[in-house]
Amino acid sequence: MNRQEERYVRNEWLFREVNERIAEVNEKFVVEGETEFLCECGRQTCFETLLLTRAQYEAVRTGGKRFVVVPGHEDGSVERVVNRSPGFLVVEKIGEAGEKSEEHDPRS
Repeated sequence: MNRQEERYVRNEWLFREVNERIAEVNEKFVVEGETEFLCECGRQTCFETLLLTRAQYEAVRTGGKRFVVVPGHEDGSVERVVNRSPGFLVVEKIGEAGEKSEEHDPRS
């Protein structure tokens, strides 16, 4: 992975960590319905949000290589789209980006 790809992936890890805290708070306070999560793309200037239910977010988190992003924020050089839903995409890191993402999975 080159420096740019590494920086991109590190940004994704950061937003995934924030979303993990959001999910924990939702679970603790038994929040029903949709919640705003941050786009987990690697763009440094992206602060867009996505609406997902707890079940939808948990489905994304079934693997350490998976992230949730706003449609159009996917990057084919380091990931592939594995699920398209209204309002969000689930992407899975490939190659070295996938291996490193799995190593940095807060749930593993």
